[in-house]
Amino acid sequence: MVTAIDMIGTNLESGTKTYNLNFCENLQKINIENIIYVFTTKDYLDQIEQNSNIKIKYIVKSNLLKNIFFRIFWMQLVLPFELKFLNVNHLFSPMNIGPIFLKLLNIKFTLALHSNLPWIYFSKMPGNVLKNFLTRSLMEISIRLCDRLIVNSEFAKSEIIELLKIEEKKVFSVYLGVDKKYLIEKNNDYYLDDFEYKNYIISVLSCVRYHNIINLLKGFKLLKKEKKISLRFVFVLQILDKKYFDEIKNFVAINFEKNEIIFLHNLDSKFLSNLYKNSSFYIFSSYCEVFGLTSLEAMSQGCPVIISNRSALKEINLDAAEYFNPDDEVEIKDSMYKILSEENYKNEIIKKGKIHYKKFDWKKTVSRTLKILNY
Repeated sequence: MVTAIDMIGTNLESGTKTYNLNFCENLQKINIENIIYVFTTKDYLDQIEQNSNIKIKYIVKSNLLKNIFFRIFWMQLVLPFELKFLNVNHLFSPMNIGPIFLKLLNIKFTLALHSNLPWIYFSKMPGNVLKNFLTRSLMEISIRLCDRLIVNSEFAKSEIIELLKIEEKKVFSVYLGVDKKYLIEKNNDYYLDDFEYKNYIISVLSCVRYHNIINLLKGFKLLKKEKKISLRFVFVLQILDKKYFDEIKNFVAINFEKNEIIFLHNLDSKFLSNLYKNSSFYIFSSYCEVFGLTSLEAMSQGCPVIISNRSALKEINLDAAEYFNPDDEVEIKDSMYKILSEENYKNEIIKKGKIHYKKFDWKKTVSRTLKILNY
């Protein structure tokens, strides 16, 4: 069987890019019997540490395909014929969407789905309603047409089966891994200029409504008011919803002093390790996650984690985190204060986190995925 993998994705510092780069790099470390064609772009290929695995054949495409409209056009109307020309029997498409005409060419298709958001919180998706409707429709068509569906957790598997009434036997859960840059023991030298690495807390997330950022700020405001604690709140953001970000900035302007809230936009991920290490804690308040990588990243750097008790987050983080109800700003405040004031509890959370994150390994992710592809 000849397999192809579509690894063309966004260039933003995001979970999608993390998935693609780590999958490709670990694919090279596995003993593969048959040829695998990997479609990618030059900027991705430049970031992959390559070895001499002769069974992996990279097909490099233009960086223009980073644009979602060009990418979908290529995926739907060009890729199927390229696969046929290469005598590919099976395509793995890990980007939520795949070519919908593959069955006409007698090519099997496995899809990886990394979000159930369009069916849970459609109104909280960034972008205009028409675009979101078309995205959800294309995702659902891809899910129904694929031969196998891979999701990131058991929670995501149960949820999507229930939402779309699809056959359980076609859905498989595969955990993700922690990016290699967080597994390096030695300290790195990537520090931000003009940033003081003390007395702050951190959240690394996209600026979207389902990440519930204003409730986090309300909890933080209560903490500072009631406990008189001198802390800054650092948000490392990808701004996907500009209107929501404007609402957040207005809330901050009314409720906080200058420099109490710091927004770092589109930050290169190489700076995250030291931001995690020196933070008093990491906090994440999402309503809807099928996995969530950033909490594991924080754990790997010895940063205690406080996290929402919704969706797959308790499955992924288990007892290595402190949990809160994301709708309750008082509970958010209390969780923050518990980590800040109870030193023994904080140290226990850190200790558990340093053990827990090691369970999530990209080589396991790739091996498990290949077994499903060859099922």
